[in-house]
Amino acid sequence: MARHRRDDDTILRIAQMRYDQRLPQNEIARALDISESTVSRALKAAMDLGFVEIQISPTGLRDFALERRLIAAYGIDFAVVVQPRAGGAQTADVLGRAVARVVEERATAGTVIGVSDGDTVAAVAAAARRARSTDIDVVSLIGGVGAPQVPSHSSEVCRTLAAGLGARAWQLPVPAIVDDVAAADHMRQTSSVAAVFDLMTRVDVALVGIGAIDPAATVFRHGVIPAAEIAAIAGAGAVGTICGWFYGPRGEVVSTPFDRRTLSVPPRVLQSVPVRLGVATHASKARAIRAALIGGWINAVGLDAETAEELVRLK
Repeated sequence: MARHRRDDDTILRIAQMRYDQRLPQNEIARALDISESTVSRALKAAMDLGFVEIQISPTGLRDFALERRLIAAYGIDFAVVVQPRAGGAQTADVLGRAVARVVEERATAGTVIGVSDGDTVAAVAAAARRARSTDIDVVSLIGGVGAPQVPSHSSEVCRTLAAGLGARAWQLPVPAIVDDVAAADHMRQTSSVAAVFDLMTRVDVALVGIGAIDPAATVFRHGVIPAAEIAAIAGAGAVGTICGWFYGPRGEVVSTPFDRRTLSVPPRVLQSVPVRLGVATHASKARAIRAALIGGWINAVGLDAETAEELVRLK
């Protein structure tokens, strides 16, 4: 006999409470005024009906030995390195889930999490689950307007991570780079923008993407800076970019004509954040990651194994 739609709704609700909100079965039973055995049967039914799927935990795909080598080589606070299995999920998705678990663990009451744009940061945001507290703020570290429907757009990353954690989202509703210095100064002084910049100074965990100086970097691909400027920026000595700022091989800031027009977390503010977690895939970024570590832009990393191996080799 076919089940009533309300039965399926109840099963789905119980599954969401257990796996999305991570509530224990006794709390679910108490909240819904049902027995724990009913909760257990509903969870089994959710599995049978395909409402819930079992996956290998991203923790099981972490390369802990390589993480220890990275920590020893660079003296960083921690590392998350994943070794995706052949035929499995995309590397960015596996890394995103592994890093998201670390972010969730650190998201306690009162935590402020800052996020940049970028594909890998977006993968972390998409994998986030409900945190232990909803008294959490997620703030964009770089402006972004124009195409918020793109998952790697800073506003979308901020919104997605906040929704996943059950937190408050503080987007920066301005371009990353504006047309002139006067306009940038004016925008910084508006109340809505000033409030976001103030919150940046209270970030506990910064989750940032790392770009090499090539057309694939988000800052060029999203049109924040014209790709035609790549040669000039590289010629000035830049090897990497974080939150719209450029830096050289020792992590030193490389000045560009865009600096005073950039609406992004100031480098000195970013470098004072207690946990600065840089995430990236592709070994071609290893030189940029190394420079970011040396210069103090980041003090923790989330990487795929190939990139981590190259980073150790460079050291």
